[in-house]
Amino acid sequence: MLSKRSLGSGFFLEIAVIMTAMLLSIVIFISFYFSTYLHTSIEDELQKQAKDITSRYANQKEFSKDFNIFHLERIYKTKVTITSTPQKTGIHTTQKSNHFYIELIKAHPKSNQFIIIKKDITAEKKILSNIYWVMFMLIAVEMIFIIFYSHRLSSQLMKPLQKLTYKFSNMNESILRPLKTDELPQEFEKLGEAFNSLISKIKSSINYRKELYVGTAHELKTPLAVMRLKNQITLMKYKKSDNIRETLQQNIASIDTLNNMIHNILEYGRAEGGQFEEPKRVNIIRFMAQKAEEYELLAHSQDRDFIYNFDMERFMISIQPMLFMHIFQNFIQNALRFTPKNGLVTLSVRTDKDNFIIEIIDEGKGIDESVDLFAPFKRSIESTGAGLGLFIAQNAAESMGVDIKLENRKDAQGAVASIIFPFNRFIHNES
Repeated sequence: MLSKRSLGSGFFLEIAVIMTAMLLSIVIFISFYFSTYLHTSIEDELQKQAKDITSRYANQKEFSKDFNIFHLERIYKTKVTITSTPQKTGIHTTQKSNHFYIELIKAHPKSNQFIIIKKDITAEKKILSNIYWVMFMLIAVEMIFIIFYSHRLSSQLMKPLQKLTYKFSNMNESILRPLKTDELPQEFEKLGEAFNSLISKIKSSINYRKELYVGTAHELKTPLAVMRLKNQITLMKYKKSDNIRETLQQNIASIDTLNNMIHNILEYGRAEGGQFEEPKRVNIIRFMAQKAEEYELLAHSQDRDFIYNFDMERFMISIQPMLFMHIFQNFIQNALRFTPKNGLVTLSVRTDKDNFIIEIIDEGKGIDESVDLFAPFKRSIESTGAGLGLFIAQNAAESMGVDIKLENRKDAQGAVASIIFPFNRFIHNES
């Protein structure tokens, strides 16, 4: 039974081994058949000779007196001897020096003598050995041919499958484009059409969800705006009534919270559509430097410091700018929000053996690492947001194919948000 494995050279090698084993089994069977047939034929021949001899001298008690050995040996082309020494009757195979013999010993029915007929089968043995050698050589050549052809066949079959695998593993960067089925072998066209049908359904589902989010959010914004306006007008009328003013202020605060949540839902809808954005090959260092100038001004307006320090001037990569900005902006804004006044937020980049890493380091109180802050509506105690920012960032990261994480600094003086670009997904695919 074939083991479960991926379709590839290993699979076809296994087929080659099975085919070779089958050929070997056939050869062994044929060899055994020929060997058995040869021995049986010789044994039958010796039995006939023994029967002929006993029938010729059936009535003679001392048949050796008239026994013409040389005459019989010329007729039978075997060695015939007569002996009075008791012998074990039957057929035996013997070997002497480099010669092989089949020997028949039969008792004469009318005397106490034994007929020994011996045939030299060395020539037949050599013929069989040569046949075996030729057949095993043919098997070896056939095995080499099968392995070579299997490898070639697997390579030809794997090319379209590898192409499909590459397209689907990088589907975020190929923007869910349909496959060009005319570029595939005819045998894979139906598979390509099935994939295209699946891609179409995924795109329809994403567009439907995006329209649902955006439409729902827009529909909610209008009544909330009306409610907030009415509360503000009513608040102006009751300047001296503390209880009413407190209630109205709470209503306005709740409406603001709902508006913030709706804003995040709209952002999520835009992020959903962002995966259809065409990737652009950019110098990510320069791209971040341009944005960092804006965040530096924002930080100063909030009485905070913001610095960016890049050890490299150039790192080319294909990204979807809208999705990247959802992540980058969220991390920067969170770092500024949780860093106290006169604190510092640092933006830096580095590489390790497997990744290009962007780090945003703040000087806040850190995070509770036991809480999954990337889950929807999860937020820290100090946060006043709806708890969707990091959830949107996580979805954008998954769409882009990058990894993000949020952890406390080793010196316990704040948190570090990281955007990680694996080389095997980005750099390799650029080549």
